[in-house]
Amino acid sequence: MVGFLIIVGFELLGMGLHRLGIPLPGGVLGLLLFATALATGLVKVEWVERTAAFLLRHMLLLFIPVMAGLTQMSAELRHDGVALLASLVVSLLAVLLTTGGLAHFLLRDVKIDDLSALENE
Repeated sequence: MVGFLIIVGFELLGMGLHRLGIPLPGGVLGLLLFATALATGLVKVEWVERTAAFLLRHMLLLFIPVMAGLTQMSAELRHDGVALLASLVVSLLAVLLTTGGLAHFLLRDVKIDDLSALENE
């Protein structure tokens, strides 16, 4: 229960900061604060590990409300479906190319032997 309270607390903190005027979504702010707390040691991984594993195992259940909302918007989706699909494909390609380019840039001086040594660690 402690891990769940910590995760929800950071989510609520992010939402509160968003309402105070920070121009990022509350979920993103909460995630950034949570990652910072983990990196600085303010929150120990052991405190949230079991809760995070549970939430990841049951993540599909969290998408049910989204899918129910999409079924109610079927008329809008039919009308704007081509534009939505095009934006999804373009954004997917942008993310893939950016990630691949960044990995290529960051790993340009790493030899294959060094990569296999990193995998074994």
